[in-house]
Amino acid sequence: MPYIVTAAFLLVVVLIIIIIIVVQRMQKKSEILSQIAILTDELDRQKQENISLRNELRSIISQDNLLFSSIIRLTSRLEPIEIAREIVGFLTNYLNAPKVTLFFLDEKEKRLNLVAHQGVNEDWIPKLTYDVGEGRIGVTAEKRIPLSTNESEVLRIKEPYPFYVPDICYPLVYQNRLFGVVGLNRDQHLDEREKNIVGVVTRIASTALQNTLSLAIMRDLASIDPLTKLYNIGYFRDRLTEELNRARRFQRNLSVVIIDLDNFKYFNDTFGHQAGDQLLIRIAQIFNKFFRDTDLVARYGGDEFIVMLPETRKEEAAKMLATLLNNFRMYEFAQGHGERKLAFSAGVATYPDDGITPSDLIKNADKALYEAKSAGRNRVVMYYHKVEKI
Repeated sequence: MPYIVTAAFLLVVVLIIIIIIVVQRMQKKSEILSQIAILTDELDRQKQENISLRNELRSIISQDNLLFSSIIRLTSRLEPIEIAREIVGFLTNYLNAPKVTLFFLDEKEKRLNLVAHQGVNEDWIPKLTYDVGEGRIGVTAEKRIPLSTNESEVLRIKEPYPFYVPDICYPLVYQNRLFGVVGLNRDQHLDEREKNIVGVVTRIASTALQNTLSLAIMRDLASIDPLTKLYNIGYFRDRLTEELNRARRFQRNLSVVIIDLDNFKYFNDTFGHQAGDQLLIRIAQIFNKFFRDTDLVARYGGDEFIVMLPETRKEEAAKMLATLLNNFRMYEFAQGHGERKLAFSAGVATYPDDGITPSDLIKNADKALYEAKSAGRNRVVMYYHKVEKI
């Protein structure tokens, strides 16, 4: 009997030990499974983070490529309006900005005019002009520093247009020379990296605008007569070609006039070449004031001038020159040896009756001029196949 009790006790102990071992193993297995689940979750999280980082890296690379390509295009543009459009396109795409505007400062440096935009209602465009110091755009131009919404509220800037209020403005400045202002609207505030990028792009754009200004100066030097500051004949021929194409397309008239000062050689020989140069300068100023903004006056050479009058019939051009001649006779040209009056002779030729090419029109206007001088000078003659006086 004691043997049986002892055996039963041992069996119970063994069972307990087995149960303990099984429970421990189950606990370890549960811990391992739990650790595996944790590791699996961590791996999934890391995987998602890697995917997110990879997508973010791709986005950054794409944005950087957009930035570099835009910088290359900015520095290669030769016209200010092309630079303006490039800036607006870049900021729209790079920042996902729903509204981007770019204003150029006018020649008097008093007003900012809208020249390029994205996301702006077409009805607003004619109204969007700012005086320097007016609204966020104008204050940015005045202070020549970036201006955000917070700074605008601190400065208590009043907006002239309730339908357009930019969130942040950047000036286009090169060595304290102001070209214009960029205005941005975006749903989210710009982070520091984005602000730095916009700052870099506006500085590069300002440099590009300065380069186009230098190029424009070089172009002016190549197309302007150095004495009279009128256009030279090379520029005149280029513009005449353009206007003839337009006249042909819209079936309009275009007149060319050549003016030659009467007895200029005598004036030059009598009073000297310096006095003759001053006379040409003054006459150029008179011509510039007399002719319309749509007309083009150039120095043809020596004491000859040439004028292009778009959308002007021959009789209208001749009448205009006759008026100029009558007014011209009233001018007194003093040179220290008393007053002297001057006159001129002029010939008129008109597209399409007298020629369809620049060379033909200039040649026939010159023939009419020759007839005017042969007939006694001090008159205007229209070209016909048989030249007639007026």
